[in-house]
Amino acid sequence: MAKFISELKSYAMIPLVAKPNAGMPKLIGNRTSFGMGVNEFSLHIRKIASSGANMIGGCCGTTPAHIAQLKKTLVSFNPIPPSNQAISALSSPRQGVVLKQKKNFFVVGEKINPTGKKRLQIELSRGKLSLLRQLAKEQQDQGADLLDVNVGIAGINEKKLMQETICALTVITGLPLVVDSAKPEVVEAAVRLYPGRTLINSISGEKNKLKKLLPIAKKYGAMFVLLPLAGKELPKTFLARKKIIKLIFKKARKIGLNKSDFLVDGLVMPLSLSNRSAQEVLKVIRWCSDSFGANTIMGLSNISFGMPKRHIINRAFLTLAKKNGLTLAIADPLDNRPIRNKLAENLLLGKDKGGIKFVTKYLKEKERRMGVRKDRLSPQEKVYKSILDGNKEDIRGVINEALTLGFKPLRLMQKVMIPAVIKVGEFFEKKKYFLPQLIASAETMKKGTQYLESFLKKDITKMQKKAIILMATVQGDVHDIGKNIVSLMLENHGFQIIDLGKDVSTERIIQEIKRHSPDIVGLSALMTTTMVEMEDIISAAKREGLKCDFLVGGAVLNKSYARSIGAEYAKDGVEAVRVAEKLYKKK
Repeated sequence: MAKFISELKSYAMIPLVAKPNAGMPKLIGNRTSFGMGVNEFSLHIRKIASSGANMIGGCCGTTPAHIAQLKKTLVSFNPIPPSNQAISALSSPRQGVVLKQKKNFFVVGEKINPTGKKRLQIELSRGKLSLLRQLAKEQQDQGADLLDVNVGIAGINEKKLMQETICALTVITGLPLVVDSAKPEVVEAAVRLYPGRTLINSISGEKNKLKKLLPIAKKYGAMFVLLPLAGKELPKTFLARKKIIKLIFKKARKIGLNKSDFLVDGLVMPLSLSNRSAQEVLKVIRWCSDSFGANTIMGLSNISFGMPKRHIINRAFLTLAKKNGLTLAIADPLDNRPIRNKLAENLLLGKDKGGIKFVTKYLKEKERRMGVRKDRLSPQEKVYKSILDGNKEDIRGVINEALTLGFKPLRLMQKVMIPAVIKVGEFFEKKKYFLPQLIASAETMKKGTQYLESFLKKDITKMQKKAIILMATVQGDVHDIGKNIVSLMLENHGFQIIDLGKDVSTERIIQEIKRHSPDIVGLSALMTTTMVEMEDIISAAKREGLKCDFLVGGAVLNKSYARSIGAEYAKDGVEAVRVAEKLYKKK
């Protein structure tokens, strides 16, 4: 705890709390014991306080004597207040992006936006997220550092859809997300839900937006894009934008936000509207970088709207913007490679009046054919990929496609679906997948299996029937997420699961063992105070002469404890499958 407190302290804006155990728990007989005495505890407490904790207490194993000594130890200690070291950073549950002026550059993938994308509009209007997931993965593979997320279309519940999108994308990508919506209620719902530090795109100088959105950024610790726009007129010049930037900064500073909490948008307007568009943006970026001291962002592709050879203009503009200190660009990840093109640079810098030279050269050339890429995956490969990607929305459709083309249900299950979920387990163990992906793939497999069951009735006798496993979280423990994940993984591998739920008494578990005659009984506990129930259950089963194996798991358990009570141990759902397979083969 001292190490974590110390690392957090330099960035904390609020007091930090530490509440340690009196050492690691040990099970002695039927009692959970903590071996750290009062004096040893107080020595550690002094170290934690010196690391920057502002409130200190005691958790498992501490007694009134521990707390009394804690108070005595700290009576003359002066707490270290939050230091609030400014940092511009964005994060997801898996990775972070630290923004440093003139030292790094990042690309925000722009494709998750229904504007101008009819197919995406149709899918979102139907509540489907398949294409959205695909766009997220494509952009990640193409090198995006963050993903802009906009789901605003007419006739939908944007708040609900944004929340569903945040949940879906957090599972399939580790990239930090940018919340892009014009509605404050949608923005708040998204940043409240998002498990990381997100970027709000954007907050303008419009009074209502300032009043509603600045407090949201402050409350949830989000960064925001400062958009130099106020009123109905677009500020065409650098000086007009500079005035609005200072106004918004003044408002932000009043509620405790500083320059590390936002990025300034250069406000890119199309060259087709004004040949000075690029120059004014570059002035904003250069001023922010050299004088104002703020990070910057711009929507790259806006500059080339209505022009031929847009990718050339975009890349040449990016080259110029980076030279002037640009921090982020919202762009197509494949269109973010800077290039030198004299014609394009002259166009951007206003040296090609009306863009005549640029247009003359490129207008007559045939545009590169942009044919839709054909999906060359076979139907069975689509089933495999859907399970691997956790795409439960499309799994029934691709299964049906495979069956329609003559793929046998039993073969599809044994040769495609089961290998897919096994591969997911391998990815999880190798840390290529994390828990959210594991769950998403398992749920996809379950949905696919349920759909396939009606087609498998004829082949049901050919299928290998696996063991019956009775699952329960023990009495006094209401934590069942881990048990549910393990149950899902076991079910996907062909085991028959009987789930008794959580806080299940020893008496009921024994009754259900007698009733169902399971091959294996899976027991879960998350707390040291409830793990002792497992030994009581196993002892009771032996007294009753019940012949079944026991598999236990939970955050406080380990292999040695499991062996001591006569059970097998699994640390997670993947290992539970492996252990269950081993126990089943022994029978």
